[in-house]
Amino acid sequence: MAGTRKPEYGSDLIVDLMGQYGFKYAAINPGSSFRALHDSIVNYGGNQNPKIVLACHEEIAVAIAHGYARASGEPGLAICHDVVGLQHASMAIYNAWIDRAPIIVLGATGPSDPTGDDPYPRLAPVHTAHLQGQLVRDYVKWDYQPASLPGVVESFARAHKIALSEPMGPVYLCYDAKLQEDRIQEMPNLTLGGNHLPSISPSGDPEKLEEVVRRLLGEKNPVIIAGMVGRKTRSWRSLVSFAETLGVPVIDQGVRFNMPTTHPLSVAGAEKEVLGEADVVLALDVIDLYWAIHRLGEKHERLLNPNASLIQIGMEDFTVRSWGEARRLVATDFSLVADTAVALPEMTKMAIRLLTADESSRRRIEERVQQTQRRHEETRSQWQKEAERQWDMQPVSLPRLIMELQDLLEPHAWSLVNTGTGTSVWAKRLLDLKEPEQFCAGNPGGGLGHGIGASIGAALAESLSNRICVNLQSDGDLLYTLSGLWTASHLKVPLLIVMTNNRSYYNDEEHAEHLAIRRNRPVENKTIGFRIEPPQVDFAKIAEGFGIYAEGPIENPKELRGALERAFTIVREKRLPALVDVITRPR
Repeated sequence: MAGTRKPEYGSDLIVDLMGQYGFKYAAINPGSSFRALHDSIVNYGGNQNPKIVLACHEEIAVAIAHGYARASGEPGLAICHDVVGLQHASMAIYNAWIDRAPIIVLGATGPSDPTGDDPYPRLAPVHTAHLQGQLVRDYVKWDYQPASLPGVVESFARAHKIALSEPMGPVYLCYDAKLQEDRIQEMPNLTLGGNHLPSISPSGDPEKLEEVVRRLLGEKNPVIIAGMVGRKTRSWRSLVSFAETLGVPVIDQGVRFNMPTTHPLSVAGAEKEVLGEADVVLALDVIDLYWAIHRLGEKHERLLNPNASLIQIGMEDFTVRSWGEARRLVATDFSLVADTAVALPEMTKMAIRLLTADESSRRRIEERVQQTQRRHEETRSQWQKEAERQWDMQPVSLPRLIMELQDLLEPHAWSLVNTGTGTSVWAKRLLDLKEPEQFCAGNPGGGLGHGIGASIGAALAESLSNRICVNLQSDGDLLYTLSGLWTASHLKVPLLIVMTNNRSYYNDEEHAEHLAIRRNRPVENKTIGFRIEPPQVDFAKIAEGFGIYAEGPIENPKELRGALERAFTIVREKRLPALVDVITRPR
C-alpha cells in the first residue's frame, strides 16, 4: 500500500495491488464497467504506478502491454471494458499467447446481479456475460472472476505468478462492477506477494541432458535451431556459450534475439545446406518443429537430412490447447520438457567436462568452427551483393532501406521494436544485431494491427529509455490500428516510425499468383482485393494530423537518406515521434 493512504472502495484495493506488484503503466480504452477502477487509479493512486496509457482501441492497449513485456521482461498490464472491449482485445491477447508474453488483462462486468436501485450504466445488462473469461479462455493461461475482496487479492497474486511461470503468457481477471464500487467493510490481507513468486522452471532430466551433449559431441555435423530461447534477457548468452563450447552452427528463427547476427556460428539464411548436411539437430524452444525443418514450395520440401537424429528441448508441450494451433506431428529421437534458460548452462558445464579428456572432439570442433565461419561470411557477403544490386531500384528496395538505417543508427544506441514480414527478413540479414536490446520485434501470432501498439509499449520500457526505438511499420498492419499514432503523439514517445509501404496486402498477392499459376488462370488478377490503392494512403499527412512530424511518400531512393536523417533528429533531439513514409518494393 502506497504511503499512508487507506483504500475506501474495492477499486482502491485493486490499485494498491497494481502498485504492490510493480506495474508502472495500465494501457486502457475507457469503459463504464471499470469506471470505479479508473477513478481509483486517477484520484486514489494519483495516476502513478500504474499510470494510464490511453489507447483508442483495445487491440492497441493490449499490444502496448505486449510490447512492454517483451522489451522490459516484466509483465504488462491492460484493462478492457466488459464483453465488447474484450472482444476488441481478443486478437492482441492471442498474439501475446503465441509469443509467450506475460501480460495481465483486467476486465470488468456487470453488475452480475442487476436487481436493486444502484446507479449502474444503462448498457451494463447487454454488455455482461457469464463468465466473461470464456471468450478468451482458449488462449490465456488462466482466467478468473473473484466474488469477494479476499478473492481479489488472492487471484491477483495467482495471476501474477501464473503469467510469469514458464511457459509465460497472458492471464485474464474480471471484476464485477459492484465489487469495485462498494465500500470496503473489512480490509483483506495484502501481504501475499513475497510468498507467491513464479514457479521454478524444470531443468530437465540430467541424464538425458548429458545424452544430448554426448550426441552433439559424437557427430560430425550437429546443428542447433533456436526459436524462443532469447525470451529471457540472459538466455541468449547461455545459447552462445553452449554453441561455442561445442562449435555447433545455429539457425536463429528470428522470433527472439537468440544470437548476434554477426556471430560466426550463425547460419541463418543457409538452412537448406546446413540441415541437408546435419546428422543431429537440437531444436530449442521451437514453436512449430515441422516448419523448422521444411520449406513451402510447390510441395512441402523437407530440408533435414532423412538420416539425421532430431532432439527437442522446450516447454511447448505445456502450451497445447485442443482449440487451436493444429501443428504437424514430427517424429523425434527424444523430447525433453525443460526451460532452456536453466538447461543450457548445465549442458555447457557437461560439455566442458566431457571435452577435457576428448582430444578428437576438440579437433573436430575447431574444424567445424572454421567451416561454419566461412559459410557465415559467404552468406552475409551474398546478402550484401544482393543489396548492392537492388540499391538504385525504384520504389525503394528493402535492402537499401535497411542499410541506410544501419549506417544512420550505427553511432547510437538503438532498438528495432517492430518489423513487417518482408522487412523482417532483410533486417535480420543486414542489420548488425549484437545485443538483445537491439531486437525487441516480432509477432509470431501474425495478427495484423500489432505493430504500432507493440512499438509504443517497447518504447515505454525503462530498458530502452536511452535508445532510439525504430518501428519498421508495414502499411496494411497500421491501417488496422491507425489511432495508435494518436497515443504515440499524446505520450510524446521517442519513436522513429519508418513505413515500409508497398500499398498492398502483398503476402496474399503472392498466394493469389501461386494459385493462379497452379490453376492456369490469369495471373494479372492477383492484385484484385489486395492492393491498397486507389486511393493511395498518405501516411505522412495522416501522421501530421495526429501532431507527428512526418515526411513522404518517399519513392526515389536518392531522397531516402535525407528524410531519415531529419526524422531521426526529431526523435533523438526533441524526444518526439516522427514518421517517414517510404514506398518500398514488396520483397
